[in-house]
Amino acid sequence: MSESFVTESNRIEGIDSPPTKAELKEHDRFVNLQRVTLNDLKQFVSIYQPRAVIRDSVGMDVWVGGRMPPLGGPNIPKLTEELLSTVDLKTPFELHNEYEMLHPFIDGNGRSGRALWAWKMLRTVGNHDLGFLHTYYYQSLEAWGEGLR
Repeated sequence: MSESFVTESNRIEGIDSPPTKAELKEHDRFVNLQRVTLNDLKQFVSIYQPRAVIRDSVGMDVWVGGRMPPLGGPNIPKLTEELLSTVDLKTPFELHNEYEMLHPFIDGNGRSGRALWAWKMLRTVGNHDLGFLHTYYYQSLEAWGEGLR
């Protein structure tokens, strides 16, 4: 179940090689967690992007698609923990979008954000093997439509 998801998630990042055993094992561990913590995200990112760290020091700023997320510093771990404390109130779409807008790590946010989306999908609809892009596309349209009401 997870191999196709991890393969697709890696492809989004331009990684065409098959997922490693460590990536598959970590994905399975992550999506089967009862609750996700900041340390769980750090562990996930350490497997997928070993040199990427949380942006917890001043000056650890990044640009993402012409947009600058919140500035790096001690506020980033706090904001990430606040987001994780509200997962029960969010749809998979909202959780993923807010995580990506925060962009808590120097790198690895795309794959960890998609894993967070998959984790929430398992708790919302019972699976995440629908194909991330297909499902996310329709969730995005639905959320966008709700915003127009």
